[in-house]
Amino acid sequence: MLSKTTAVFFLLYTLCAPVVVSADVIINEFLYDAPGTDTDQEYIELSNTGSAPVDLTKWKINDGSSHTFNVPPKNGGTGSISITPGGYVLLVDNATNFVAAHAGLSGTVIDTVLSLANLSGTISLSDDTGTIVSTVSYTKDQGGNGDGNSLQRKDSTWIMALPTMNSANATVAASPVETATSTVSTTSTTTTTSSTTNTPVSSYVAPPVPTLFADAGDDRAVIVGADTEFDGRAYDRDRQDVDRVRFMWNFGDGSTAEGPAVLHHYDYPGRYAVILSIAQNKTAVIDEIIVLAEPARLSFTANSDGSVSIGNQDTHDLDLSGWIVRSFGRVFILPEHSVVLTGSTLHIAHQTLDFFSALGTELDYPNGALALKANESTPDAPVATAEAPASTPHAVPVSNTETSPRAFSVVTDNAEDHTSLERQIDTPQTKAAQKSTEDRLATSSVLQTGAAASAVSGQWYWWLAVLGLVALFGGAAVAVRGMRKDEWDIVEESPEAE
Repeated sequence: MLSKTTAVFFLLYTLCAPVVVSADVIINEFLYDAPGTDTDQEYIELSNTGSAPVDLTKWKINDGSSHTFNVPPKNGGTGSISITPGGYVLLVDNATNFVAAHAGLSGTVIDTVLSLANLSGTISLSDDTGTIVSTVSYTKDQGGNGDGNSLQRKDSTWIMALPTMNSANATVAASPVETATSTVSTTSTTTTTSSTTNTPVSSYVAPPVPTLFADAGDDRAVIVGADTEFDGRAYDRDRQDVDRVRFMWNFGDGSTAEGPAVLHHYDYPGRYAVILSIAQNKTAVIDEIIVLAEPARLSFTANSDGSVSIGNQDTHDLDLSGWIVRSFGRVFILPEHSVVLTGSTLHIAHQTLDFFSALGTELDYPNGALALKANESTPDAPVATAEAPASTPHAVPVSNTETSPRAFSVVTDNAEDHTSLERQIDTPQTKAAQKSTEDRLATSSVLQTGAAASAVSGQWYWWLAVLGLVALFGGAAVAVRGMRKDEWDIVEESPEAE
C-alpha cells in the first residue's frame, strides 16, 4: 500500500501536471507533377488527425531545402495558420495564382516555397521544435506523373487518384487506361473473327517543362522624377540563379534598358506595366510588375540656424535615399534608407550637412536634377516652417550672397526705348537709389561676415570686427561717391560763350 505522503504527492501531481494535447499533423496528399507546366500548380496537403488545433506558424516543409510558412493572408493565402482537428491545409508555391486557377476552392491555402522534383523526391514536415513529424518518398512509377492525378495517403500506403484538395482522400485508386477486347464466333462456319476496340487517345501534347524563370521584383510606388533601381533575377527550377542570360527591361513609358540592375525615372505620374524579358540561347521568359509613379508632395526649407527641413505631406512614407542637398558647390547626399514618414519632417542640422544652408540651397533628385529650391514645395504641399530652436540664438548661417553690387541692364527691342531707359537710370533719383542699394548690400555683407565669425568666436570679438569693417566700407563709399560725381558732371555751354 502507498503511504499517505506518497498518495498525497501522487494526487497533487495528477491535478497539477499539464495536460498533453494530442496532435498528429501528417502529409496527406501531394501533387508533384501537374499536367503541362508545374508553375504554381504543385501542392502539399496536410491533415490534422489529432484532437486539438495546431498552430503551424513556426513549422517548416522540406522538399530538398527547408521553407517556412507565410501566415495568411500574406502573399494571397486564405484561411488560418492554425489547422483544426480533422481539418486540412494546402501548402502552395504561389497562393495568389493557385487560388485564381482553382475557382471555388475553399479552406486554408498557405503560401510557401515549393519545387517538387518530377522524377523522385522526399518531402518532410517538421514542427516548431525542428522535429520531423511526417515524411514521404516517392517516384514517378507510383503515378501522378503529369496525368492529372495526385498521390494520396490510404492507411499506410499511397494511391494515385484525382485530386481531393482540402477534403477527404479517395478510397479507390484510379485505374490506368486499359484495352478492351471482344471475340465474336459464328456457328455457321468454321471461321472465327476477333475485333479489338481501343479507347480514344487524346492528341494533346504537353508543352515543354520550363527551365528558366524571370523575377522583376515586387510591385512598387515610385516618385516622379526620381531614379528608381530595378533589380531582376533569372533562376531555374531549383531556384538557383542562372548566369549568362540577357536582361531587357521595358518600363511602359517608351523607355527600355538592358542589364540585371538598372536605374529609371518616370517623368509623368501614372500606372505603368514594367516587363522584364530574360533570354538564354533559344529560351526566353518574361515577368511583369506594376509601378505606380506619383508626384512627391514635399516641402524644402532653409532654416535660419543653417539647417534644412524636408517635409513629407504625401499619403505614404517616402524613401529619399540618395537625394542631394546642394548649396553653392557644397553637397550632402542623404544616406541609404532615409525614409520620411507621412506627415513628418526630416531636419538636418548644419553640422551634419557640413555647411550652412541659405536661400540658394536646393534639394536635388539622386541624378542631380533640381527638385526644389529653398522655401519651395511641390503642388499641394505646404512649406515646412521649422526654424532654429530659441535656445540657440548664436547659430547664424553663413550667407553666400554676392558682396559686390549687381550691374543693372535693360534689354528692349526698341533702340529709342533703350536710350530713354538709360537716361532714366542716369537721373539723380536713380543714382541715389542705386547708391542706397549698394550701401545696403555692403552693410549686409559685413553683417553676414561678422555673423559667420560669431559662430566660431565669442560675441564681443566680432562686434569690434563689424565696426571696423563698417568704417572701412563707409570710407570706400564716400570715395566712390566723389569719383562718380566727377565722372557724371555735365557742363553745358551757354550761347554767349559761342
